[in-house]
Amino acid sequence: MFQSYYSLLFVSLKARIQQSVPEILLVDPEWGQIDNYDTAPAVSWPCVLIDFTPSDFSNENQLVQWGDVTVQLRMAYPLVTAPDTISSQSLAFYELEAKLYKALQGWQPTDENGNAIGEPLIRLQATTEDREDHIRVRRILFTTAFEDDSAMPINNNVTANLDINYYE
Repeated sequence: MFQSYYSLLFVSLKARIQQSVPEILLVDPEWGQIDNYDTAPAVSWPCVLIDFTPSDFSNENQLVQWGDVTVQLRMAYPLVTAPDTISSQSLAFYELEAKLYKALQGWQPTDENGNAIGEPLIRLQATTEDREDHIRVRRILFTTAFEDDSAMPINNNVTANLDINYYE
C-alpha cells in the first residue's frame, strides 16, 4: 500500500505503540501540535508525536543507498498544578516512558505483511524539553537503518514467442 519508507515506518511504529502501550491515547506524526502556545493543543493526553530527523544516507551502488534514520518520539502530557499530585504524576510519566522504551528497544519494524523494513530500533537519547507552557515533553530518540532501492528502475521481463526456422 505505502511506498515511502517513512510512511511504512510510521504505520509500523504507531501499531506497535498502540498495542504495547495502550495508556498512550494518541500516536500521530509530529506537525507541531503541542507547540502552539496561544491555544490548547488538539491532542489526547498522553500522546506520542513521531518524526524522522535526521536521516543520513550513503551509497551502496549507483541507485541503492543505506539509510541511517533517527526516530524522534515526543511523549507529552499536561502538567498537574496540585502540589500533592506532582510527585505521583511525574513518577507515572516516567513509568510510561519506561514501558514505551521496552516496547521499542530491539524491536524490528515490519510492513503490513510482516516483512522486516529496517534494522531493530536502538535508543540513543532521552531528554526533557525546556518549555514555557504547562506541557511536559520527553524527547526520546531511537535509531534504525534500511536499504533504499526505491530509485532502481523496475524491469519487466518479456518473453517473446519466436518461431525461428533454421535452414541449412
